[in-house]
Amino acid sequence: MIKLIPKFSTTIPVFAENISPDKFSGKSDDEIKNIEIFYGNQKKILSDLFEIYDDSNSRGNNESNEEILIAGDVSMVREIGKGMTKGKITINGNAGMHLGAYMEGGIIEVQGNTDDWLGAEMNGGLIKVSENTGNFAGGAYYGSVKGMEGGIIVIEGNAGNEAGRFMTLGTIVIKGNAGNFAGVHIKGGTIFVFGNLGGRAGAEMHDGTIVTMCPDSNSSGLLLPTFKSNTIAKFSFIYLFLTELRNCGIQIEDKFFGNYERFSGDFAEQGKGEIFLFRG
Repeated sequence: MIKLIPKFSTTIPVFAENISPDKFSGKSDDEIKNIEIFYGNQKKILSDLFEIYDDSNSRGNNESNEEILIAGDVSMVREIGKGMTKGKITINGNAGMHLGAYMEGGIIEVQGNTDDWLGAEMNGGLIKVSENTGNFAGGAYYGSVKGMEGGIIVIEGNAGNEAGRFMTLGTIVIKGNAGNFAGVHIKGGTIFVFGNLGGRAGAEMHDGTIVTMCPDSNSSGLLLPTFKSNTIAKFSFIYLFLTELRNCGIQIEDKFFGNYERFSGDFAEQGKGEIFLFRG
């Protein structure tokens, strides 16, 4: 395992897409220290900004550096784990924008908050955040029409606006509240919100599913008028989904295996999407 400790405090963003198990794998200590990153528009090497420790028992093991521990606040460090396909990154502190963007595999765990564009356009893997995240989690970048296409994002706290924008596959679990326009332009996949759902959820959704446990009884009033309620029932797929989330270590209260009201829409588009509001 490679341990990184930031030795800087700055308001200038650091671009560090090379902090990734794929980029560290098979490299010697000296090669890792000389990995290129950017401090603003200035080219730096990793050892300029981080203390680097090799906690592996055997340096000859090529897989020993496929696990990265970052101990400290890296909220101004962007693109950590970008495009990673394997391994694990653990961050004990806050993380910056674009964490896990284009991720295809592996695990990222954050003991803290994350900024905007968490897991943007990711295709696989698992991202777990212990606190809150910013806007556009699992979403498509501006100008793109393909958001998250696979993988799982678990946010223990709240999420900002437009979580899952343009997503086509995958699962986003928000244990807290979601901001406005959750699932905007969604084409597939599933978003679970255990707290309150923000306004205009599922706007212009073509397909896909949004499930909310909505403790705020006014959640249905926040939906667009282009969604239509059609039934209240227990849905087997929600039961299976919640059971699988439990198997992944996510705590689910028994009551959430109950009845849900289904709203179909957005009828301003294809109208094949579904929003489920918990009804006890």
